[in-house]
Amino acid sequence: MIRKLLQTAFAGTAAVGITGVLSPVVSALSLRDAKDADGVLVLWARSLLASAGVRHEAVGVENVPTDTHVVFVSNHQSHYDALVNFAHIRKHTRYVAKAELFRIPVFGPALRRAGNIPVERTGGGGDRARLSEAVTALRERVSVLFFAEGTRSTDGRLRPFKKGAATLAIQAGVPVVPLAVSGTRLILPKGGRAVRWGQRVALVVGKPIPTQGLTMKDRDALTRQLEDAVAELYAEACKRSGDTP
Repeated sequence: MIRKLLQTAFAGTAAVGITGVLSPVVSALSLRDAKDADGVLVLWARSLLASAGVRHEAVGVENVPTDTHVVFVSNHQSHYDALVNFAHIRKHTRYVAKAELFRIPVFGPALRRAGNIPVERTGGGGDRARLSEAVTALRERVSVLFFAEGTRSTDGRLRPFKKGAATLAIQAGVPVVPLAVSGTRLILPKGGRAVRWGQRVALVVGKPIPTQGLTMKDRDALTRQLEDAVAELYAEACKRSGDTP
């Protein structure tokens, strides 16, 4: 018990300290070009994973196209999901994330200046305007990652996907890359207080799905295709992480 408390205290202190130090660096580098912050984000992600003793692996990263921007679509289990993605996917990528994160002092401004996209998840005009801006950004300068379930899964089971990722990919005319992560929910369960030290985590990346020629009439079908693709990848990720819901 004491060991778990010490490990949790160490992971929490490291997360706050590292994030506090690197967030201003990300903000400053992003003032010139958001890409300049990518190396710092990789360092941040790997440092926080190490501070929690996470053992992580990624397979299929060679499937990520190098000649075009893409929409990544992933399941969502934990705040550690983003860290695993940053640690392994070597592509200039930013996130569609809940607006509450952007209100955190120091960290929030760094998120915004780095080019991440805040949404209120209400489907209102503000969210639609931000996603419209994301279409231009996706075509011109950055890939975008969606956690398509819209919220973290508490039991590890996949939830129905929202349509935002398919909508954005079709409007921008870029491929969608499905991926799945497993094991992160056990590091720090939603509502939990103790870090599970040494947890195995697996990220599995699938082949890109083209969207050229698709229209908004194809949005529902593409969303279902993405659900199926992520579900298949998730089954493999679960085997690799040892976490089978």
